[in-house]
Formats: sequence, structure tokens, C-alpha cells
Amino acid sequence: MDLNELNTTETPNTFTTLAKILQDVGGISTDGVTPESRFSDDLAISSLNYIELIVNVEDTFGVRIEDSDAKDFTTVQDLIDFINTNKAA
Repeated sequence: MDLNELNTTETPNTFTTLAKILQDVGGISTDGVTPESRFSDDLAISSLNYIELIVNVEDTFGVRIEDSDAKDFTTVQDLIDFINTNKAA
């Protein structure tokens, strides 16, 4: 499925939405993103893009990510777990 053509009546899951944010922020093909992808090693996210990613995640999912938490995210799954645990109901 092309993420640019998501049906707005669907509620995309956290992974799909996060992959789209990574595409927008880092120009990363959504096909290359897996839950096991590491931000710096596999996806080559720069520190500036990582900050932009965190801000977009906060805005999109309604979560607050403290700097101390952001430093702990190594993989996409780490961030997904945080979002799913902390997103607004």
C-alpha cells in the first residue's frame, strides 16, 4: 500500500504512521523501515532529523517525549512501544 494514498477513513497503526513521518522527515523509503530498524545505523537519521522526528511524533500522537526518553530510542520498535504506552486516549 502506498502510504501517500492512505484512506482518511482508516486509522493507520502506529508503525505505518511512524514510517510515514520518517519518510517526510528523513526522506526514507517506507519500504526500508522495519520495527527492528535502528535510527542511526540502519536509517542514517541525522541528529537534526531525529529532533524533527521527535517533534512530529509528539504532535501526531499527542505524547510528550522528554530528552532523557528520546536518548533511549535505538530502534523504531522502541519508539512504537513508547507511543503506544503514552499516547493520549
